[in-house]
Amino acid sequence: MYLFTLCPYELVKYRSVSMKKIISYVVVGLFILLIAAQIGCVSAANTTPVELTIFAAASLTGVMGDLEPVFEAAHPGVNVISNLESSSTLETQIKEGAYADVYLPASTKNMDNLEKEGLITNASVTPYAINKLAIIVPKDNPAKIEGLADLAKPGVKMVSETAEVPVRRYTEQMLNKTLEDPEYGSTFVDAFRANVISEETNVAGAAAKVSLGEADVGITYYSDVTKGIADKVTIIEIPEKFNVVASYKAGVLKESKQPELSKEFITLLTSDDGKKILEEYKFSPV
Repeated sequence: MYLFTLCPYELVKYRSVSMKKIISYVVVGLFILLIAAQIGCVSAANTTPVELTIFAAASLTGVMGDLEPVFEAAHPGVNVISNLESSSTLETQIKEGAYADVYLPASTKNMDNLEKEGLITNASVTPYAINKLAIIVPKDNPAKIEGLADLAKPGVKMVSETAEVPVRRYTEQMLNKTLEDPEYGSTFVDAFRANVISEETNVAGAAAKVSLGEADVGITYYSDVTKGIADKVTIIEIPEKFNVVASYKAGVLKESKQPELSKEFITLLTSDDGKKILEEYKFSPV
C-alpha cells in the first residue's frame, strides 16, 4: 500500500492553486449574477407601463373612450389615463398642482387662462374641433318639447349646469341672442330660467339626468349624446341664429414627463382616424 504525501512546499503550492481557482470561480459567478441583474433591470424597465394623463372636458367622454385604445395599440406599454370633468374644474385642479400631460378643455377661455399662468407649452396649443349646442329630451318626450320656444312653457323641468361650466356660458350667450329677438325677448328668458330645476357641475351630468328621465329637457353639446345614451334621448335643433359654436383646443402641460407622447396624442386627434372618431360624436373637426 502506497501513501501519497506532499512536502510542506508542495502543500502550500497546492493550496495556493486551489484557492486561486475558487476565487476565479467566485469572481466569474458574481460577474454572471451582475449581468443577469442588469438584464433583469432593463427588462423590467422595458415592461413598466408608461402613463399618459389626459385632462379632458366631460363633453369628450365618448371621444376619449374611443381614442384611448387606438393610441395604446399604436404605443405598446403606454396606458392612457383620462380625467373627465368640466373644463373649469380641470383648470382649477391643474392650477392647484394636479399632474396632467395634455389638457383638452371645451372652451378657449380655460386654455387661455393656463397659458397666461405659464402652465401650457404655447407652441403645442392646437385647434382640432368645434361643437354646437343642442336641446336634448328623453325618448318619450313627456313635456312635448318641439323647439327652443317650448323651453319657456310652464311646468317644464329643465336641467342646466353651474355658471363656470363652458356649456352654461354658451347657453347664456344663446339667451343673450334671444333677448334681441322680438319673438323671444325677456319674457322667454325669464320663463326659461324659472324652469331650471337643477344645475350640474358638468355637461355629462346634465345629459345623464335627461337620459334617466329625471328632467324633461336639457341644453348640452351635440357630442354629449354618446353611444351610451343615444337610444334614450332625442336631439332637437337650436335655430342657427341663436346657436353658439364652441372651439376645442389641445395643449401639452409644461410639467409633462412625456412631452413627445403628448404631442403624438394631439397628432392622433388631428389625424384622419381622430377626425373620424370626432365626427361619430357630432364634432366638426378643423
